[in-house]
Amino acid sequence: MTARPFLFVLIFIASMMSPMVDSFVGTATAEDTVVCCDSAEVDLHLLGSASSGSMSPFSQDLTDTTTAATIANAVSSEETVGKWVLPNVWPGTVPANSWKVSIQYEVTDAASVQVNATASLKIGSQTFSDTTDPGSSFLAQGSGTLTFDIDVDATSISDKGAIELTLTARSVVFTLPTGDAKLEFLWGSEDSDSTIEAVIPLFDLTLLEPEVEGSDVYFSVVIDSNWGMDVLSKSESLEMKIGGTVLADDPILTSVGDGVRVTWTWQGAKGGIETVTVDIRLTIEVGSEALSGSTTFEIETFDSSGGTGTYYPPEEPLKTSGDGSPLSVTGTITLDSLDGNVQLKRETRIEIGGEMAFWMRWGMDHIGDEVTTLSPVLKSFDAGSVSDDERVSRTIEDIEVVEFKKQMLSRLSTYYLFEGLGFDVEELLGYKTKDFDALYFDLDLNNERDVVNHPITLIITSTKVLDSGIRIRLLEEFIRVQPSPLWSSYSISLSGSSTAMTSFAGAAVNPSGIVSVSHSRLPWGESLTIEGENLNQDDEFRVMATPTNSPTHSPLPLLLMVILALGLGFMMALRFTRNRVRKVLYIELVLVPLVAFIHFFAYTPPFVGGAVGTVVLIWWLTAITSPRSRTNLVEDAISLTTPVIPCPACSTPNPVMSPERPLRFACVGCERVIKIVA
Repeated sequence: MTARPFLFVLIFIASMMSPMVDSFVGTATAEDTVVCCDSAEVDLHLLGSASSGSMSPFSQDLTDTTTAATIANAVSSEETVGKWVLPNVWPGTVPANSWKVSIQYEVTDAASVQVNATASLKIGSQTFSDTTDPGSSFLAQGSGTLTFDIDVDATSISDKGAIELTLTARSVVFTLPTGDAKLEFLWGSEDSDSTIEAVIPLFDLTLLEPEVEGSDVYFSVVIDSNWGMDVLSKSESLEMKIGGTVLADDPILTSVGDGVRVTWTWQGAKGGIETVTVDIRLTIEVGSEALSGSTTFEIETFDSSGGTGTYYPPEEPLKTSGDGSPLSVTGTITLDSLDGNVQLKRETRIEIGGEMAFWMRWGMDHIGDEVTTLSPVLKSFDAGSVSDDERVSRTIEDIEVVEFKKQMLSRLSTYYLFEGLGFDVEELLGYKTKDFDALYFDLDLNNERDVVNHPITLIITSTKVLDSGIRIRLLEEFIRVQPSPLWSSYSISLSGSSTAMTSFAGAAVNPSGIVSVSHSRLPWGESLTIEGENLNQDDEFRVMATPTNSPTHSPLPLLLMVILALGLGFMMALRFTRNRVRKVLYIELVLVPLVAFIHFFAYTPPFVGGAVGTVVLIWWLTAITSPRSRTNLVEDAISLTTPVIPCPACSTPNPVMSPERPLRFACVGCERVIKIVA
């Protein structure tokens, strides 16, 4: 009897809480619905070698290199040109239709070639073929397209079934051959794109029952295919419409078996019960017909802030849809002198957005999760001090940040950056993590603690003591090339500074043009800037420098040596021109700013020294070749006790040193000949 009052209390509390629960959760009435596609038109691109070629519905698989099969001699028997296979076709029905096979060709060193060719299609267990008509068997010199129209009967293809195309040729005869006549069949590149226009089942699009959180509604589509992520990464577009309005926000991606689940958040519900129409459209290639489907769902939402605005998946989200996430690398590099060596300090800020940022946030919220199936990268984090209440809370708590930083520092930094983010640590930071004298990781959530699609910044602070004068790598292309890029493009902006007694000697990038390097020198230190915009994973570059504390390279000692050399050189030039005209020498002082320009833009000491030596040499040559000063000559002539006579041309007084008549001598001013008769 004593337990009955407690039972009544529990029932009362439950009745009070139930409206609150409904206000946050909401309801949706519907079933998962397959909306597409029994079969669809698609261009299958021929790829690979002639003996073991393949086919792909994605033009992104085309390369820059064309594959060719060459027939250089007349052929009387049947010869196989090439064989291409499309494995693991999605099971379904292949309708009766006409498939068009288009093979690019080129005829050289012959007026034409007559060829009887056959294209055979094997779909499942059935084979269909077409042979060149007599009117189309003559291929003119140059490039063209050989086409076949293959009638395909209605058939079915089982799971993991294949489609095979075989091209054979016979009775190949060249007309008016000259030199090495040949017929080449071409495929596999954008310039030589040979295709099959087929109608086959590609995948299933399934709209799942919506999930409701307060006023947020999560609509999902599952793409089931044997291509997995390629359907997203290589297709042209995927969009969902609710009531005719496209959902513009980035969706959340998760894997479901061999398929991919794509989930959007809809925040346009009116509240209460309403029926909405959901449309999904997938376009494989530019210009191709979109594959689409639609259905209706009845949902009930409430005016509540129960959701975060972003779907929180129970499974680990995918890191990329194929388009990649934005990435920005900024930071500072500081060079200082330490006990006869140089000390390099770096702060590298890696700002990550898009799907990769969501994956990082979701992973930190699952540190130590033993229930959810995680990838090896996330599974490698221990629970540490993170409790069950803090884990999977949809919010990143302070303890999760602390645990993340601690485990990154202790053992997981290289593995997480390499496998998780696709970075080569040594190329990003210049050294392996174990080679640094000091290393520290920090995290900036950018004022957002929820597990949502919001940028996150990883901060790496490193210190390394280096031997002076050893050339090192400051930065190199650090993005690992991946079939489905994790990063859409990335930017780099690093600024470096040295003290007055240290230098980034010989800082340069190779090859130039991809990343720019700006290097300048001031008395109190050097400035170094590394900039790059819209870089992709295929870009290759390397930034090198020689950190040193050598006086001949350091800004202040080098400047003092330049000033001293120029000063002594100019003083010697003034000494050479004691009795000569100095006007031209003073004009040549404009060469000093040129030397200052060379010094400021951090040219190497030999180049700076060469510029100083050249300027001093010019000064000395000018001093030696300058004419004598008239003012000094006049003063010397006035001081003489011998008779003087002014020059008729320049009026310069000239001493008459001999009583002989007639007397000829050169004017000391203008060097014209003066003749004294009497």
